[in-house]
Amino acid sequence: NGNYSSLMGKPNIKDPIRPAVPAGPIHTVISGGPVGGVGNNRPGVLFVENHSVFASRLGSSRSSIDNRQLTVEKVDISDAMVLYQLEKASHTTRDTRTSKLVFSTLPLTNPPRLIPSPSGRYLCLLWEGNQKYDILHAGSLLVRESGDGRGQAVSPSCDSGDNVLSFAWIGDDDQFAVLRQVEIDNGEDGEVADQDTTDKKSRPRVELFKLAEVQVGAAELAGGAGVAAATTVSVGSLTVRGGDRVVPQVLFGGPALCVGCSVTSTNTMPDTDEGMAYFYSRKSGAIMDNDERASTYMTVGTSIPCPHLLEWDDDGLLCAVAYGSRVAIYLSDPPKFTLMGSVNVVGGSRLGEAEQPIISLKFIHGVLYCSGPSSVHVVFLGNLAEEDTVCELDTYTIASSRSVPLQGTDIPDEFTPAPVITSLSQPLILTYHSGGLLVSTDVGLRLLPLSHPLIRIGTLLAANLTEKARKWIFDIPKEHHDFLAQFLIRRGRADLAIRDLHGLSLETYIDLCITYERTSELENLINTHGGQVVKEISGWGREEGGYSAISAIGLYMLGKNKIDCVTRLVRQLISCGTDEVLVDAMKLATLLGALDQNGGGALLQNVIDVVHQKHPDNQLTLVSTVN
Repeated sequence: NGNYSSLMGKPNIKDPIRPAVPAGPIHTVISGGPVGGVGNNRPGVLFVENHSVFASRLGSSRSSIDNRQLTVEKVDISDAMVLYQLEKASHTTRDTRTSKLVFSTLPLTNPPRLIPSPSGRYLCLLWEGNQKYDILHAGSLLVRESGDGRGQAVSPSCDSGDNVLSFAWIGDDDQFAVLRQVEIDNGEDGEVADQDTTDKKSRPRVELFKLAEVQVGAAELAGGAGVAAATTVSVGSLTVRGGDRVVPQVLFGGPALCVGCSVTSTNTMPDTDEGMAYFYSRKSGAIMDNDERASTYMTVGTSIPCPHLLEWDDDGLLCAVAYGSRVAIYLSDPPKFTLMGSVNVVGGSRLGEAEQPIISLKFIHGVLYCSGPSSVHVVFLGNLAEEDTVCELDTYTIASSRSVPLQGTDIPDEFTPAPVITSLSQPLILTYHSGGLLVSTDVGLRLLPLSHPLIRIGTLLAANLTEKARKWIFDIPKEHHDFLAQFLIRRGRADLAIRDLHGLSLETYIDLCITYERTSELENLINTHGGQVVKEISGWGREEGGYSAISAIGLYMLGKNKIDCVTRLVRQLISCGTDEVLVDAMKLATLLGALDQNGGGALLQNVIDVVHQKHPDNQLTLVSTVN
């Protein structure tokens, strides 16, 4: 599956609950990003200025060599090239033999939001202010960037439309949906009336379309034929669940189309206090028959409260949903749609101010990035392999226009990543670039640092680059190993904590070995450092009135049938000789006797002899108690 974008347009009615959220960034990445198709691996960006589509190459960051970027860097757009003229506009260019370069450009003025299709073959330009859209064919557009004259006769423009409230790509087969305001003429009893007596009502309608590429022969191109790269085919209008009581307000793209709706009351006025969102997908039979008509769509899964943003990961399994400043993450396994966890990401910019809404969501290689109007955040997911456990989330602020409290844990460690304080204006997440996070803002591109070791480790583990992550783990100072261990455990990587963190406290190490049943590691600890371990943990757990830590370790090892290890532990307890550990020795020796009558009995007698030497007056009472 492709990279599913959250595609949100303007709502039809004024809804005080829904914040103003842009449908997408004003830049999009090509060649390695969501738009591509010309076989060029050099990173670049597309943007629209003065009604022209431009492409520009992205250079490497000054700090990318050693991955130690500490500040936010401005990413310059130089030598921008005109790829396509949407309509006549004034600008100065400089012609070369193979292309046309911009000599002087106009500043960005109400540019469209760029929404690439999941397949990477098309790019939607959504003009939110004018409620219009244009769809361009990426291959025909980018062939001009390569200077190949064979594609010049093929127009990248595939489709356009107006009066559009919202736009969304569906799946990865180049289907899309638009939410369009249409007038419905109703007479009495719902029948179509004559033109003179028509009671016209305006209502949003969800229309579905399919893009099909046009195959153009070499002879046609040689003859100078001007053709569009693709044609648009209407597949009908979606029947929205709930009938006339439900009014579609916004569309979200993904493997399934999500339609956010308001629910009308009995007086037919929209009820803005609540809203629901429904997922639609083609019936299984229609998919097998390649039937793409809108009539084959049905509601799937569960309904959710209408979100402000919705984003899917590349595999179509994880779905992030934003409500104001909070994001919830769901796992999609049809027909189940399971909530994995939620976290409040964006706080108020100043003390006492209202919390700021999330305006951008994007999964990049298993990590969720979020942004508010003036801040960018990262959310690391928990262990998704364990369905019966809670998916623990860790969130950290990467950059912000104002200082924010450290996030990620209830008691932040000094190792917790601190945000970079910088000026950000409507940052929207794009992709990784030169070891940092590339974001699109109202004033250009910015590269945010991801150089903190904890951020690096989290991103590498999420991308299944374990060996690269271990290199960063090895460099972490030992005083932070306990903190890092908890971070790794929440990522489902307790194995790395036990194996690679040699600065763990003894308590943490023993707890990990027992919790995750790393019996061999615990056995090795007792065999090699048993005497030191006994002295350090002899007092643990006794003040709580339960089992001591020594008894807990012994019982765990007996449960794993490690009789030799427990025997060695009892002998070390005897050597220690304190009253507390002798009590533990007697208990463990008694249990050993049940498993190994000869060896356990002799060991128990050894404990009794030591007790008799220390407390001759209590000998008979102690022996009676043990027996």
